[in-house]
Amino acid sequence: MPKYNVSRFRHVTIALNTPFDSKGDVDKTACKKLARYYANKGVKSLYICGSTGEGFLLDNEERMEVVESVIQEVGDEMTIIVHVGCPSTKHSAMLAKHAEAAGAHGTSAVPCVYYRPSEESVYLHWTNITEAADLPFFIYNIPQLTGFHLSMELFNRMLQNERVAGIKNSSDACHDILRFKQAGGEDFIVFNGPDEQFLAGRLMGADAGIGGTYGAMPELYLKLEELICRGDILKAQKLQNMITPFIYRLCSFPSMYGACKTIIRMNGLDVGNPRYPFLPVDEKDPEIIALYNDISQAIDEVKDL
Repeated sequence: MPKYNVSRFRHVTIALNTPFDSKGDVDKTACKKLARYYANKGVKSLYICGSTGEGFLLDNEERMEVVESVIQEVGDEMTIIVHVGCPSTKHSAMLAKHAEAAGAHGTSAVPCVYYRPSEESVYLHWTNITEAADLPFFIYNIPQLTGFHLSMELFNRMLQNERVAGIKNSSDACHDILRFKQAGGEDFIVFNGPDEQFLAGRLMGADAGIGGTYGAMPELYLKLEELICRGDILKAQKLQNMITPFIYRLCSFPSMYGACKTIIRMNGLDVGNPRYPFLPVDEKDPEIIALYNDISQAIDEVKDL
């Protein structure tokens, strides 16, 4: 059983984009502004330096800069989960230790990427991370990017670690959420990962969600969560049916991260472009303008749902 009070993690959690300046360096001032931007919209939780945060395109010092900047701005107001996954266990543990010192509320990590480690290797990788910081740890299961499929045998083994407080599950099979929740129990947090099935994931037992497209339309996800909590599933289904095509359209651009950053810039906050090899999206592109306008219209339409 987890040793921590996990109630603070039961929220819509935005996977935070990492802002860059015109030279392509981490923009610490923009990191603070972006965190404040979401806090002002009522978002209560952020997941930083993960896939959406281009974490694997940052060196450790840059990742620490992002963590420190965000926590300095909103660490007393929002729940901050830091993704610390690196190819090496040593560097992951270093980032976990730093996250605790900086004031983060939890850590998370994928298995080692590129290489195809054994289950024993992944077990030791995650265990070493949990030993580096006295914080709730959230397994990050995203096999379509890591090539590692988390088995129930390994999952149950990880559950014996009292610092393992939950899992961010981004596998395509929605029933994986059900299996992980049933095995983890009531006090074990399961985050839905695939944004396009937020409602389905919540209905299958997910306690909350973490997503990268949330940042382009946080109002829609906050409203979707509100409807689910109210038990108004028909309205929630209607809203999910609005959101999912927006996700498809975001993914149709040269990079989803570039599209999300452009939407944020069109909302008045410049967070720069993604880091190469991800490609930027021109805010004059008629397709992004149309998407921005459609999202804005949807936000207005759902206010009274």
